[in-house]
Amino acid sequence: MSKKAQLITLSDEELIHDPELPCPTTAYLATLSASGARTQRTALNNLAYMFSAGEIDDATKFPWQNLRYEHSNSLPPHMLEIGYAKASVNKHLVALRRVLAEAYRLELFVDHNDYYRAVSVRSLRHESIPRGRKLEQSELETLVRACLAQTKNPALATRDATIISVLYATGMRRQELVTLNLADFDAREGKLRLIGKGSKQREVFISEDVVSAIEAWLAHRGKQLGPLFTRVSKSGKVLLKRLSAQAIYLVLQNRQKQADVAPFSPHDIRRTTITDMLSADVDVLTVSAIAGHASADTTRRYDKRGDESKREAAQKIRSPFKGN
Repeated sequence: MSKKAQLITLSDEELIHDPELPCPTTAYLATLSASGARTQRTALNNLAYMFSAGEIDDATKFPWQNLRYEHSNSLPPHMLEIGYAKASVNKHLVALRRVLAEAYRLELFVDHNDYYRAVSVRSLRHESIPRGRKLEQSELETLVRACLAQTKNPALATRDATIISVLYATGMRRQELVTLNLADFDAREGKLRLIGKGSKQREVFISEDVVSAIEAWLAHRGKQLGPLFTRVSKSGKVLLKRLSAQAIYLVLQNRQKQADVAPFSPHDIRRTTITDMLSADVDVLTVSAIAGHASADTTRRYDKRGDESKREAAQKIRSPFKGN
């Protein structure tokens, strides 16, 4: 029988929290977007709970500067032992390294060597199966038709149809969509200005059809400055209040059920856009720039073309063997 992986936790004395010291958790989370901060806060709370043997479940009250290499090195095998996937373990390790880096910058480590050893724990090697699916063009068209069929609330119908059209046309993330303002829409040039991960700005061009869709929504919304996509009441009144990323998820979920298409995630529309652009022979660097990826390798992981495209590619290669 294999030996059970044991996590090395802090002692009671090491767990004493000094509220007068600067908080590395707060410093780290402040560098992230709202959605990223929520995710990493959960990860840090998990780590605080594990390293304190269940005594602390709030990462802001955990003394990160007391962790050493023996603690961080014992984390991956322990997390695997209790059922975490390798990808999830690596995400927790990223959070751990980042919060320790903030503790180091805040001069909470007495010996800098303790910090360098603690963050030296390596991520686990793994090959993940690509998640999600690609939507067919017919499914996207069915979703838009289902929206526009809601004639009792034309403002809501137009808004949702436009949201789906913009998401597919640009491959943008949900958070990027909800942060769009009216001022970010340039109808004459046919483009949108986005704020992506890490507050990086980029511009994406859109077709005349998508420009027309946005203008159709603006006929209901009006031209007041503020968020581009806003709330619409059940009675059809447009409220100049920004949608949340969760609201976009619910919009797509409701329209999926209404249109009776197979379930999909909001990110699947982004996967579909990237895959369709690559299928249309748009070079991967251009697709990467449109998607806001820091690396073309990230863009390639979104490619859902599958074996059929590989089979077609093989037929395009001329063989030197002529059959004789």
